[in-house]
Amino acid sequence: MKKILTLTLSIAMMAILFTSCSKEKKLANRLEGTWNIDKYDISFTPSGGGVATPLSFTNVGTFSFKDDKTGSYSIVILGSTDNGTYTWSNTATTVTMTENGQTPITYTATTNEKTKQVWTANYIDKDGDQNSETISLTKK
Repeated sequence: MKKILTLTLSIAMMAILFTSCSKEKKLANRLEGTWNIDKYDISFTPSGGGVATPLSFTNVGTFSFKDDKTGSYSIVILGSTDNGTYTWSNTATTVTMTENGQTPITYTATTNEKTKQVWTANYIDKDGDQNSETISLTKK
C-alpha cells in the first residue's frame, strides 16, 4: 500500500513539473517575435504622496523578443521617441524585463494567447513613484 501511495505521489509530482515547464516554455515561444503595443495604460502616484495620475496611450510602438532572452523596444509617446534594449525571462504567467541594469519590472500575463498578450505590473520607479501599468500587445 505504501509503495502504491509513493508511486502515485511521484507520478503526480512529475505531471505537475512537466505541466509547469511546458506552460513556461509555451509563453517563451509565444513571445519570440515582434509585438505591437496597442494600448499602454499607466497610473502613477508621486513618492511624496498625492493623487494618482492615470494616462492612456494607443499604438505607441513595439517590443521585440529574441530566443536568446534579449529584446528591443521602440516607443513614441506624445512625440517623444524612446528606443532601447533589455533582457527578459519568464515563468508560466509572468514576464520580467530588465533594461541596462535597471530594476527589473515583472509583468503578469492576464491574457496569454498566440497573437494577443495583456500584461499588468505594479512597481516603484527610480524616482520613488508608485506605478501601475497595463500593456496590451498584438503580434505582428
